[in-house]
Amino acid sequence: YYNWASGKMEKCILCYPRVESGLPPVCFHSCVGKIRSFGVLLYDMDMVNEVTLADDQDLVTKHREAILDPFDPSVIEAAKKEGLGDDWIDAAQRSPIYKIVKKWEIALPLHPEFRTLPSLFYIPPLAPITTSAGKNTPLDTDVFDMTKPENGPLVGLDELDKFRLPIAYLASMFGAGNEQVVKTALLRQLAVRHHERSLRVEKKPNLDVLKQVGLTEEDAKEMVRALSLAFYDERFVLPTTKRESAEISPYTERGLAGFDKMNPWSPMKRRKSYFKSYHTDSKDYE
Repeated sequence: YYNWASGKMEKCILCYPRVESGLPPVCFHSCVGKIRSFGVLLYDMDMVNEVTLADDQDLVTKHREAILDPFDPSVIEAAKKEGLGDDWIDAAQRSPIYKIVKKWEIALPLHPEFRTLPSLFYIPPLAPITTSAGKNTPLDTDVFDMTKPENGPLVGLDELDKFRLPIAYLASMFGAGNEQVVKTALLRQLAVRHHERSLRVEKKPNLDVLKQVGLTEEDAKEMVRALSLAFYDERFVLPTTKRESAEISPYTERGLAGFDKMNPWSPMKRRKSYFKSYHTDSKDYE
């Protein structure tokens, strides 16, 4: 699907030529909202079978259990035994993906009930609260009056039912029907919003709201930096592919794959360089 001449593709292939070179995919790079991050996750391959056989209510939890802590010495040692270099381990440690998915538990896999263990995670949105026609409005024509929170301008932690987007709908997409994992993600985002408002309006941090959802002040600061400030070099932490150990290069093979080259009667010949082999007659390329 990739057009080497134009640098574009007809279908999404996760921009593998860019990723292998340490660059984020184009859609991540050009996202004006700075709401996408891309990085390395270390996971336990031996747990994959256990995760895929888990009950629907436990799928998200089991998926997170399979993701390993990149700072754990035993994980680092095992990763090196499997051939991962220091650059990949360093990328896993600097990437915000581990914190977003497992430490803070605010990102969820899409349709985990399919049991494909996707490595693409979504943060459920804090939707606007519900609207009502003509309630507490100075004009009868104003039909977009919003339901008002009970205490202050922000929705309280106990008022998730006022959000316009139903929790059950989000749980059907991101939690295999488990509403608790979705509520945890929403409550922690809401708690950080309360904390940031207390810093700017009341000039003192509201730590109680963070404790209610299991976050520390340091977690709140890191979440704001990762999700709101979202610096480029912190959102995209990509190590380069080990090209020197690859037997073939996509660059030298570009344009060779086609329907007439990939049939079982005349299989495609792979080449490792542009130059023909003058040393071995049986080889077209070396």
